[in-house]
Amino acid sequence: MSEEQLWVPASRSRKNRAPQPAQFLADRLRAPSRFSLRTTPGPVSGRSATGVPTIAAPVILISGSQPLQDEVARIAAAAGVELEVMADAEAAAHRNPEVLLLGSDVAAGSGHHVPQGGPGLRWPEVILVGTAQDTELWQEAARREAARVAVLPEASGWLAEYLGRRRGKASGFVVGVVGGSGGAGASTLSCWLAHEAAERRVETLLVDGDPCGGGLDASLGSGDVPGVRWPDLADVRGTLNPVQLVSALPQVSGFALLSGDSGEARAGGGTDETWAADSPSADYPADESISAVMDAARGAFALTIVDCARQPSSSLLLSCDALLLVVPGRLRPVLAARSLTRSLGAAVPKAAVVRGPLGDGLDDVRAADAAGLSLAGYLPAARRLEHAEARGLLLQRGRSRSIRRVTGQLVERFAAELPVPASAMKRPSR
Repeated sequence: MSEEQLWVPASRSRKNRAPQPAQFLADRLRAPSRFSLRTTPGPVSGRSATGVPTIAAPVILISGSQPLQDEVARIAAAAGVELEVMADAEAAAHRNPEVLLLGSDVAAGSGHHVPQGGPGLRWPEVILVGTAQDTELWQEAARREAARVAVLPEASGWLAEYLGRRRGKASGFVVGVVGGSGGAGASTLSCWLAHEAAERRVETLLVDGDPCGGGLDASLGSGDVPGVRWPDLADVRGTLNPVQLVSALPQVSGFALLSGDSGEARAGGGTDETWAADSPSADYPADESISAVMDAARGAFALTIVDCARQPSSSLLLSCDALLLVVPGRLRPVLAARSLTRSLGAAVPKAAVVRGPLGDGLDDVRAADAAGLSLAGYLPAARRLEHAEARGLLLQRGRSRSIRRVTGQLVERFAAELPVPASAMKRPSR
């Protein structure tokens, strides 16, 4: 690809372009609609009263017994599912639960008939829960034709495993943001997208996926905010409770943050080479830990945004449902992005966010096309970003009208993939 092939005559600015062929303009108008984030539609779930997105339909307990409520709540937390406690079976059925836990203290009551399905409602899975002292529990299960009985605490392990399988049926959406070339601004866009999503009341997690990037705490000025960072999760294996992950992470401007250590925190030992993604260290998580954390992130957040390193073999990059490549609108970065696009393959949907300023004669659509990608948006140049980042004011710089126009459009595109209806997102005032 030569500079002449990228040249658009008399196209020095986005505002003053020479007339172009009708077919090129038609392609340009179709470009946004070609931008697809996911190859298959994601699952739709609900949302609990606490604000944490439920990963399947709600699990509801009907019981007035405080000891039974406490025991079931402990089991639900171990399974990583959100539990709602209600007093009325009729109202619970209209919440469209997948699993309905009926306490032994109310099972015999005539006022607790469980409606079996209805228009737009599923037939809930009914499980009677009680203790060994509830001698008539099995008889009540037979009378109600309940599918299962859980005698606690003996059946605690089985119930936790059963509910945990419901958690894996659906998940949040994970978007990776990666620089098409060095210094493209992927970290900056990741922060701005997370902030925009949080402004629209989407439960959002921003993940630092570049071990050599210095840590997003440095960009956001959040180093003093208490909470876990990647080094604290380096030994995680197996299953991580999503609810516990939410409570452990630091909150920054309405979104959760999982950052790496800053360079200062690592200055006492090791070099940048010890933090390379292909060179495991005592601090950087292994693939097993990354997998456990990302599984929990999908279960805890509607939207997870990963600031990815430019390494096709990165475990974090490979865990994403879609990728946004930030492509500076100049010849060499476009060619670098084209090479990266080829190395990433076609397994994950990808699109380009072209970043200004545009090179002499370059066009945003033409730059994205030259990189082998559809255009997701044009990010205008922002002056003195390094100064704002050094002062911890990066998010404030992202609140300009021109920047929020593109971040808002991107978050609206994400809405179709989130485990909450797009109509639930509130558009912030500009």
